[in-house]
Order: sequence, then C-alpha cells, then structure tokens
Amino acid sequence: MGVILKCLFIYGFAYGAITSHAYAQPANKSAYESAFTQRAAILLQYVAYHYPRSRPGYPPGWDGKLADFGKYHYPMFLAQLALKDTSLVRQQILAKRMAMFAQMPTFHFNLVGLPRILFLFSNHLVLKQYRKDFLQRVWERTDSYNPWTAEGTENHISMSKTSAYLYAQLAWQYHRDAFPDAEKKMRMMKDWILQWSKTIYYTGSGEFNSSIYQAYTIIGWLNLFDFAKDTEVKSAARAVLDYYATEMALHYVQGMSGGSDLRGQNCTRSFEGSYAYLAWLWFGDSPVTLTAETLDLGRNTNEAIQTVHAALSQYRPPLAAVALAFRKFGQPAWYTGSKPGYLLDRPGYIKQHLYVSNNYLLGTGYFPYGGWGSGNNQIVSWKLISRVDSGAGQSAQFVSGIGIQSPEDARYAGGNKRSPYDQLAQHKNVLVQLTRLPVNASAQKDTIRAIFKQWQRAWAADFARRFPNDTDKLRHNPIYMHDLDVSVNRSSVCITKAGMVKTEFKEKILFVELEKSLIAIRSVRGDKPDELKISQGGGMQYSSMRAVPGLICGFVLEVAEKKAYASVEFFKQQILQRTWLDASLLDKQNRLKYVSLSGDTLIVEYQPYGTFTEPLFDFGYGVTQPMLNLAGPSLQQPNWPSGEGHGRLARWWVNSKAVDLEAEWPVYGGPGLCVANGVLKLNVEGAENYTVDYRGKIPVFRSN
Repeated sequence: MGVILKCLFIYGFAYGAITSHAYAQPANKSAYESAFTQRAAILLQYVAYHYPRSRPGYPPGWDGKLADFGKYHYPMFLAQLALKDTSLVRQQILAKRMAMFAQMPTFHFNLVGLPRILFLFSNHLVLKQYRKDFLQRVWERTDSYNPWTAEGTENHISMSKTSAYLYAQLAWQYHRDAFPDAEKKMRMMKDWILQWSKTIYYTGSGEFNSSIYQAYTIIGWLNLFDFAKDTEVKSAARAVLDYYATEMALHYVQGMSGGSDLRGQNCTRSFEGSYAYLAWLWFGDSPVTLTAETLDLGRNTNEAIQTVHAALSQYRPPLAAVALAFRKFGQPAWYTGSKPGYLLDRPGYIKQHLYVSNNYLLGTGYFPYGGWGSGNNQIVSWKLISRVDSGAGQSAQFVSGIGIQSPEDARYAGGNKRSPYDQLAQHKNVLVQLTRLPVNASAQKDTIRAIFKQWQRAWAADFARRFPNDTDKLRHNPIYMHDLDVSVNRSSVCITKAGMVKTEFKEKILFVELEKSLIAIRSVRGDKPDELKISQGGGMQYSSMRAVPGLICGFVLEVAEKKAYASVEFFKQQILQRTWLDASLLDKQNRLKYVSLSGDTLIVEYQPYGTFTEPLFDFGYGVTQPMLNLAGPSLQQPNWPSGEGHGRLARWWVNSKAVDLEAEWPVYGGPGLCVANGVLKLNVEGAENYTVDYRGKIPVFRSN
C-alpha cells in the first residue's frame, strides 16, 4: 500500500474549506526569499551588535572559563564577519578569542559553532593562523565529548557528529600530513550521517519538537548542507533539514511550538527557546514586531543566536512546508503521529495527536514513561497554543497541565512538569487529563529512589570502562530522581499571563476567554474547579482539581474558535445545552463519558496497573566500549516495579471505536502531510507537491 494511501486509509482525514489566516503567505519563491532576507538581516544585526545587552562584545564565558564558550561567542563572531565588520576593536577581540579558544578543549556547542566560520572565511588571516590548532584540539579529545563517538542527548550528538565530518574534511583538504587518518574518519562519519538521516524517515526524531534544543539539533545539518563536498552527504543533510522544517511548520504558532514537547521545560511564552527563532526565520509569524533592538523582547536571552547559521545558509524550507506553516489546508485539521524512543529505537513507542485550527493548536503526546527521573523533567505532555493579535501582547497564549506537584512551587510554575500519575486522552478539540495518586505513593517513591541509586552506580561503572579519564562527567552523574510532592492528589490546568484572559463560572464549569479562543473546563468529579490563581513566579495562572489519594481527579477541556460563535455568551449556552459529562463510573471503573459540542462521545478509562519505566537517553548501562552509534538495544536500565500505581496510558473510545495506541501509526498523517516508511509527502494548496523518498541509500527529491 502506498505511503499516502496508507495514511489516508488508516487514519483518515477530511478537507474543509480554506479559511483566511492571520498572516499572509509569500506569493512565490521570490517573495519568500525577500521576506526571509529581511528577517535574516534583523537577526544578524541583533547577534552582532545587540547581544548580550549587559556586556556588548563580551558574552558569558568571555574570559574562557565557561565550558560552552563557543556556544556564546562563535555566533557573534560569525554575524560580525558576515556583516563585514572590520573595526579595529572587533578584529582585536576576534584575534584574542581565537587565540584563546584554539588552545581549549572542544565540546558539543564549541564543535558546531566553528565550521561555518572556518569555511565561509577561510582566507581570514586570524582563522588561517589557528585552523590547524583547532583541528588538533578536535583530534586530541578522547573522552565522551570527542566528536567521533560522542555521547549525549540527541542535539549533542547531532552537533558533534555532523561537525566531526566537516573537521575531517578540513583536515584532509588542508593538513592531511598532520592528520593522516582524516579520510578514514570522513568515511566513518559519513556512515553515521547516512544511517541516522535515513532512520528518522522511518521513526521520526527522538528529541522531537524540542522548544529548547531544536535549533541546536539542526545547525550541524545546515553546516553539512552548505559545506560537505560529498554529494551523498549533502543530500542526506537536505533530507534531515526538510524533515525538521516540515515538522516545525506544522507545530509552529507565533513564536511557540504547539503539541507535546520532549524537552520544552519552562518555554511557556513566545520566543523562549531556540526552536522559536529558527521557525520565525523560516516562516515569519510573531505576536509582536521584532527588530534588531528588540529581538529578545528584553529577556536578555541567548536562544536566538544559533539561528545565525540558518540566516547565512543556502538552505530554504520547501515551499510546500512554508504553505503548511501558513495553514493552507482545510481547517480544522486532525493529525496523528508517532515517535520512537529517544535513541531512535522502538519505532512508534510514543503516539501523538495534533488538532490545528486557524487560531489555536492543541496537541498531546502519550508517554509510557514513569515520570520520576531526569529523563522526564523537560517533557511537556500537552499544550494548547492560542494566537493573539499582533500588539495584543508579547506572547501567544499557552495552556498546559500538571498533576501532583503544585504550581505554587516555583520549579513547577510553568505547568509543564510531568507526573508519574497523569494519564491523557485527546480527540480533536477535547482533552481529558486524569490524575490518581495511589494511597501508597510515598512507599513507591522510596522504592524507586533506591532503584535510581543502583542505576547511578551501574551507569557510572560502565561509563568509567568506556571513558576512564572522563572524570568530569562521572562527577556529574546524569541520572537523578525528582523529589515530587506526593502529599496531595492534585490535577491542574495552567495558563500564561499573556494577552486577555477572562473567566466565569457557570454551573461549576470554568469558562476561559482568550484573545482568539474559548475554553470550557469541567472537573471530572463534578465539583467546581478552583478560581484561577497566580503562580509563585507570577507568570502563570492556574486552576486545580483535587481528590483524596486513591481516587481520580482531573478535568475535561474543550476549546473552540472564538470567531465561530456569535458571542461568548452563545458559546457558554452551547456548552451548557449540548455537552455533558457522566462520571458515575469514575470511582467504580475508573471511567468517564463526555459528549462534545460536535456530538462525539468520548469514553476514557484510567489505567491504574502497569510496569514502571523511564526514558533511556545516553545513560543506560551494559556498554563498556565507545561506539559510533550508541543505540537503544545495546543499553539497559533497571528492572522496575509493576502493579498498581504504575499504569501510564489511558484507554479511550470515540463513538464506540477504540483508539489503538498499539497499532502502527505514521510519523505524521493528516491534511497535506504524510511521513511514513521512508517517504515524506507534502501536498498543500499554494505550493508544488513535494516528496522526499528515502527508501534507498540516498534520498530522492521530487516536486510536481
């Protein structure tokens, strides 16, 4: 069965009338390039001369004491060189820093920032002077930060291993006598590049939709696309970039990533992560006018600076992906998706839903993970992003949820920490969040804490065998357990203080009016949700629902386009008259029924029993030698407990049909988009159809 036919057949999607969008898509390739160039100029000016505000010319680590010196310096140097800044002061700073950095160890962020400088400005006297020294630093590093067998999270690996290929290419081109194994290393890294780039066309990415790290994952592939001489490597890089551009286009709303987010901790406002600036450069769409002086919106952030690579790259997203970002498809649109384990193992392990309307995006990820460990702390299981009028506020409006931990705790004020006891279900514009703190939660916490200590020791023992001299990483064991509060059975919904937020209670339903959207929130226990309160940090408003341990608490949330209703009052009347919640079986069978505005009937059942597990990043055990590709099957984690309190995924039915989380889902399937079985297809109004076929060794690109 063909890829597109498979997506249509299994998941189904209907096309509706095209509705107007709040920002205009460029009419053609030339118009897009003009708009892109304007945004790139703003970005370059900001990074060259306005970042950081506190110490112009001297980002953090200017004295060389910070391990991530390249993360903060190289983008600024790159922007200044690109703008042909020949001022004596800037040249002196560049010479001083390059002399210093050429003698310092490499690191993920430092590795990826330098190649674009060395390739674009290869004749610059200072850069020519220190090129061999930089290569020597790359070659001499043998701990887990070496680029050839680098370990770390997905963005670290992408930064390191894409850069490794380019450093080997530079060594082979300019200094092959000093680095006789350069060609061998090029071949080794090419193998990894071809393998990894092809895999994501079957599984999707591991660190998916990361608000914090997306740009860091991508910039190394931009470097490869621009500077790799091997056409197969360049094609692989283009395929990776097309995948990410398409994914970002679907999820992007006004400086935020909508839907579930594997690493999006505290990104609760527009332009709080690297993802946002890269997506803005590629697609536009901002809740506020950005200039070189205001690009960071006064937050003194470094999240924008890595996008310099994309601003100077020859890569552009396919126009079909741009059309996807501009919502050139029937709306509202319902997407299904899946993602692998973090190391691209276990394809389809995590399922996703995404509902895209003209003015909001609601998306949920269904995570089998436990929720106690360091691999969970940045996961945002679900998000509703609602648009605002430009000028209405500096941010789109963010809504998310949390269980167990109080939003009054500043560590959890963003409302996006996961709980070991939350379960979720989404159908289109309706989301159900259920939380059940077991009566023995404290004892479970003690058991899991003891297992974590064993895990730390097992990881450290094997890591020390792989990298016996890597004492720094051993001192900072990456495996730790969160001290979650298990004293209160609580389930909360959190909303950013951005734009207009009005609330009213009617018949125990909390109605929330946002700039462009309307929300109705019901407690699953039938009691009245709390009034909105201000979180400790002051940036969030939240409402909580509670129950005694052993019983389920939570809420049903239904969202709608404000413009679809004659008035806010009419929306409230429709909710009261046409929707209803039946929780009569909640305590007996852990089950509730909800009938939505569209007439769909959802039955959701909380699953209290299961087996605990945690996400496996690079800190499993069982591997004692450095590996080019440290993959999931080679790694182990502890044997975890089973039984009550360890259930992770709810069961639910829509109009009597079960939602099967065990079935094979595409990486993405929905209007205008399908990614499955090695093929990406875009069929969006306003652009040529676009296909990337990566079923062979090398991707094939087609437009028609």
